[in-house]
Amino acid sequence: MITPGREGAFEAYATELSLATGTEEGCLSYHLHRNLNQKGVYVFIEEWASPQLWERHMSGEAIRVFNAQLPPGTIANIEIHPLEQIA
Repeated sequence: MITPGREGAFEAYATELSLATGTEEGCLSYHLHRNLNQKGVYVFIEEWASPQLWERHMSGEAIRVFNAQLPPGTIANIEIHPLEQIA
């Protein structure tokens, strides 16, 4: 959930994050989606070769740069929901 009025900055930096992440080892897909019915709600859908490679990403350079670029208070709330494909 992005703080109202900060969506543009978030999208710009999140686009850079998506491009950088796509080149990381183990990244199978990494896409940012905007909720069409609720302004300010975004979802990253990520697919990684292993949980360990995802964890490396979460503490890696692309995430550090993304977090450093975002103005304080841009992200109002964040939730991470690890999923496992079953079919």
